[in-house]
Amino acid sequence: MDSYAFWQWVRLAQRRRTIIIEVASIIMAVVVAGTFLWPPLYRSSAEILVQENRANLLVSPALDNNTPNQPAVVANSVTEEDLNSERELLTSDYLVEQALSDLPLPSDAGFGHAVGFMNTAIGLPSLLYRFMHGAPNETARARWAHEVARSFGSSVIKRSNVIEIAFSSHDARWSHDFLKRLIDKYMEFHSSLSNDPRAEEFFQQQTKLLQGRLQAAEDQLRGYELQTGISNLAEQKQALITQISGLETESAKNSAQLAASEKRVSVLGGLSHKTPQRIGKEVKTVQNLALQGLKPQVLQLEAERADLLTRYQPNSQRIQEIDAKLEAARNIVNRENHLEVQEQSTDLNPVRVQIDTELEQATASAASLKASQDALTTQIQQSRDQLKQLVDNGVEEDRLQRTVDAEKQAYLSYMRRGEEARAAKMLNRSRILNVAVAQPPSLPQRPYSPIVPLDLAVGFMLALGCGLGAAFLVEQLDPRIYSSSDVSSATGFKTIAHLRELRQE
Repeated sequence: MDSYAFWQWVRLAQRRRTIIIEVASIIMAVVVAGTFLWPPLYRSSAEILVQENRANLLVSPALDNNTPNQPAVVANSVTEEDLNSERELLTSDYLVEQALSDLPLPSDAGFGHAVGFMNTAIGLPSLLYRFMHGAPNETARARWAHEVARSFGSSVIKRSNVIEIAFSSHDARWSHDFLKRLIDKYMEFHSSLSNDPRAEEFFQQQTKLLQGRLQAAEDQLRGYELQTGISNLAEQKQALITQISGLETESAKNSAQLAASEKRVSVLGGLSHKTPQRIGKEVKTVQNLALQGLKPQVLQLEAERADLLTRYQPNSQRIQEIDAKLEAARNIVNRENHLEVQEQSTDLNPVRVQIDTELEQATASAASLKASQDALTTQIQQSRDQLKQLVDNGVEEDRLQRTVDAEKQAYLSYMRRGEEARAAKMLNRSRILNVAVAQPPSLPQRPYSPIVPLDLAVGFMLALGCGLGAAFLVEQLDPRIYSSSDVSSATGFKTIAHLRELRQE
């Protein structure tokens, strides 16, 4: 079937070759004329690199504090929104008009007049519509800007931070100059958007104000530390805690010694009461010394009686007196003669002396330990009072320190922002932005359009297709039968044989 259809088309081309050639020739002539008569279009392109941030270019003592909470460099990844924003800035009508403000018109020599006439003819309906509805007329420069904007395009290169911009016109030099001027205006406009000139002055004023507040807070903290004697709160608290711990340990030890001393005093006191103060040393038995004085008296009285008997009668009064004295003395001697006197010597008890000595020592030691215990208790209480006072003072000192830290952070933040504003201002003056020209506008050396071989090849295919289409249309309009398939279509009968025309020579 396909082979049959192919040969059908071949026979169709043979029968209708005249119309095919005529139509194809006309179409090809138009394509060739358009290709060679249409002025060349030159395309100039450039690339813009959108960087993450330009803060990594800042060098300042205020930015040296690089911490996780306060990084010196704040890097933000470029998002699709950032790239689209830059594209909108690049292709905005404002920038196009700024780039065309003092740029000379492109040359209209040669076929440029024909192009201008065609553009004018195409724009006539719009002019008529605007005239009918009373719309304000555009200025020549505004119309030119709109025409230029239609030939200007931009796109983001996939998986990159690069924006490609391109502009096409019939003048290669003018395309290059316009694109270069547009990029310059874009950089200038971008620098004006990147920083507010008043920001530096604002941050400087706030920095001075915060510096005064910080100095006042530091003076208040310094005065409080001098008043309370706080130099290093943590070390002082640790020293007091260590001191209290040592005093409590010493107090516990002293308390144990005091209890032991008091127990010793109690035991030694009991022993002292039970132990006699003196003990017997030796015992001697001796005669009664009174008898030793009476016996000579008895003997004297007996001698005196004997002497009186020589002179007096035994019953004389004198003799009776002497007898009476002698009787009394004898009676005393007889009564006391059998008594003996025992002499006993005593001495201090050495055990009692040792007990009393140890008791006195233990009492003195207990009194000393009691006084030491009272002193330790007083010192512990004083240290605890000092620790409590230090903790109370530490709370106030922490509050003042937090105030100082907050004022310091605010001061450093505004100082850093002021430094960033100053650096941003200088970067803007130097045209150092977060966008850079990765590829400057190119000066086209060959036309972007038309591509003659491609246009001719496409024209040839178009001419051939139009010729075949015209031949097929004529074939459909022609009622004559040229093939067996036409017979079958017309009559419904199958073709049995083909008879060729015999020509007589």
